[in-house]
Amino acid sequence: MIIPPLILVLATACGDKVGDDTGGGMGNVRTESLGSYTTDTGGLTGAIPLEVPDGTSSVAVHCGEYGYDTLGTAWRIVDPSGGDFYTNEYVEGHTDTPMRVGNHDDTLPILMPVSPDHDIRAGSWSVDVWIATGGRPTTVDCGAVYRVESPGSTATVDLNAVFVGLDSLGLDAASAPDDEDFQAALRYAEGLWSAAGVTIGEVRYFDFPGDVSRYQVIDVSDTDTSELGELFKTEVDGPARALTVFFVEEIASSSGATILGIAAGPPGVPTVAGTSKSGMAVTTVDLRADSREVGLILAHEGAHFMGLFHTTEKNASAFDPLTDTPECPASSDTDGNGLLDREECAGKGAENVMFWAPSVEASTTLTDDQGWVLRRNPVAR
Repeated sequence: MIIPPLILVLATACGDKVGDDTGGGMGNVRTESLGSYTTDTGGLTGAIPLEVPDGTSSVAVHCGEYGYDTLGTAWRIVDPSGGDFYTNEYVEGHTDTPMRVGNHDDTLPILMPVSPDHDIRAGSWSVDVWIATGGRPTTVDCGAVYRVESPGSTATVDLNAVFVGLDSLGLDAASAPDDEDFQAALRYAEGLWSAAGVTIGEVRYFDFPGDVSRYQVIDVSDTDTSELGELFKTEVDGPARALTVFFVEEIASSSGATILGIAAGPPGVPTVAGTSKSGMAVTTVDLRADSREVGLILAHEGAHFMGLFHTTEKNASAFDPLTDTPECPASSDTDGNGLLDREECAGKGAENVMFWAPSVEASTTLTDDQGWVLRRNPVAR
């Protein structure tokens, strides 16, 4: 990452509320346009102001579109006291906080908070975004989503289930409500989430409204996720306050790796349709053989969308920001292949739904802190 100099930023801000909590099934969730911002030659947008309302429990900020060949991330987040809620590791004077922001192509999603050790307070905040533009000024449109209510000890999450060319399984919007395997997958996912106090609410079923032949099998690589992002931009006639899940035949990786699901983010952009971070994809390759596999991937990727990270990344390069999730250190890689498998991480996180390679045999738990994050996401009720 390049450390950008502090250079004047061109910005056009507006604070009009759009799509607030009156009608439309959004409840106490409000969305707001934060305006358009142009990066300086160092890639910084400068401070993007946002006013967090009283009673807010979570905030999601999003900025895009800047292209699938470009990465963006948060540079600095400042709270109403003027203190650093978060700084990128390349910021001078950086200190670790219980906050994590990834590097994302095309659209940057930021969810606050992602740990019970952080809290959101009402008042004037600012977010500074860094985009790897190579010195080329780039304009992005930014917005915010506020959940203005106190979450309880339980929550409900609705689903928009979108079926993308699954004729070989006989699965579509008409058949899914009565399909035993698909319903079993939903029940299994709900059973996993129940450990965090989360249940699945209303499920609405849709056939994919776009080019099925293009998205039936999703092609991804380390350098090109454009097909996935364009899929996630697809809008259906379902409620905004829901997880939109695209059930596809296969996700094909150029590396040959087996990919069973991918979520936007983490986190995704909640309650805002039409962005490249507005959905998640789950393959149905194992549906008829073992519906639990599909249910596990739905629970895992849905939790990513709502703000959970892997408890331990595959090579122990990073851990989630939660204090009650077990970590599997690099020293556990006893075979020296650079990957931490389930056997090596037994008792050190492999039992968690958010282990990087979960299994139906082992991965069945979620912690109190993970539930705290899930129940605060704006899609949860």
